[in-house]
Amino acid sequence: MKKFTCAAALVCSAALLVANVPGAAAFRSVGLPIAHQQMRTFQSSTLSMVSEGQAAPSFSLKDQSGSTITLASYKGKKDVVLFFYPKDDTPGCTKEAQAFNANLDEFQKMGAEVIGISSDADHSAFVEKYGLKMKLLSDINGAVRKQFKVPSSLFGALDGRVTYVIGKDGIVKKIYDNQFNPESHIDVVKEALKK
Repeated sequence: MKKFTCAAALVCSAALLVANVPGAAAFRSVGLPIAHQQMRTFQSSTLSMVSEGQAAPSFSLKDQSGSTITLASYKGKKDVVLFFYPKDDTPGCTKEAQAFNANLDEFQKMGAEVIGISSDADHSAFVEKYGLKMKLLSDINGAVRKQFKVPSSLFGALDGRVTYVIGKDGIVKKIYDNQFNPESHIDVVKEALKK
């Protein structure tokens, strides 16, 4: 019965958030519905995300064209906006990728490289379908996701949606975690890059 009650609370709060009806604001705090916050709190006791002010973990992954991309190659040159998302060509992930793509020129003018990471083995169809210009990296076994300690959501059923803004010095400047409002990541990134 407890599992059903938790699941029902999550579904209801997510529905209110998505519907944006009066009363939905009562379920929001830092962009997350209450049931989602409680779930993240429970998970954080066993899985603590990389923190702002810490060095970002190094990684090396293939992008949509098969080129190897390393975080170290940007050190001393550019800030990096690293967004982890669940899966290519799903509604929320498509909105998020399109929002980053629409703001890509502005981010580049601010001196940042935008990079997306998911567990998809091949991003080429997704990139072509939506005309995406940023690098999308394949973290097939979830190793980089684990390095950054990105939490999952919906009781572990869905990879988390977390964005990291990493400075030229390799230090994490900002972390934004919001599964249910993918487009909200854009404004948070802009503010972080202005600092």
